[in-house]
Amino acid sequence: MGNQNQNQIRVIKLGGSLIEEGRAIIRTLRDFAAKKNLTLVIIPGGGPFAMTVRTLAGKLSDEAAHWMAVLAMHQYGFFLANGEFPLVESLDDIIERDVTILLPYKILKADDCLPHTWDVTSDTIAAFIAYKLGERCFIKLTDVDGFLDAEGRIIERVDIKEIAKRSDDSTCTCIDNALPDFLLQHKMYCIIVNGRFPRRVKDVLAGKMKNTCCTKLC
Repeated sequence: MGNQNQNQIRVIKLGGSLIEEGRAIIRTLRDFAAKKNLTLVIIPGGGPFAMTVRTLAGKLSDEAAHWMAVLAMHQYGFFLANGEFPLVESLDDIIERDVTILLPYKILKADDCLPHTWDVTSDTIAAFIAYKLGERCFIKLTDVDGFLDAEGRIIERVDIKEIAKRSDDSTCTCIDNALPDFLLQHKMYCIIVNGRFPRRVKDVLAGKMKNTCCTKLC
């Protein structure tokens, strides 16, 4: 994967809910990464492109729907890149630079181990990419602050084992159903943070989570 001995890698899933501000978020993170010697690997969500596939799901096999949804991530990736940010389709093409948008189709076709169901979305795919890169964590940027309790307060730390037991719990709505089991199986964790607040994202990237509004799923 090029010369990655100098920079630390951070895998970031950029959700489709942030499509309006996605490019601005990446610009901010690119500047921050350059200052902090970080290599940011951006995994695009599916956004409205995946929703189009969902509307056709009744006319598609699970196999077709799965790969069409993965390619929806590519469409969002091209939308985010827009000729401004580099796109890669292989882990070997990730080189030491501030930010790269990764398109996952070829990687998933080469290692087709994830179930072909709607339980697996770009969340679990981002975790899978992080695992393939040897990372124990990925950061999910979305339009909510994290997991909330019944009173709407942020839950700073959530036990993956409990979530895996209660995948239909209302607190799980900001992650896909397959993610808790994948994280447990591979001894990984995830940090969920609102991408509309750049300071929070920068704090998470720097490991300063003590007073940061986010949820650690571990």
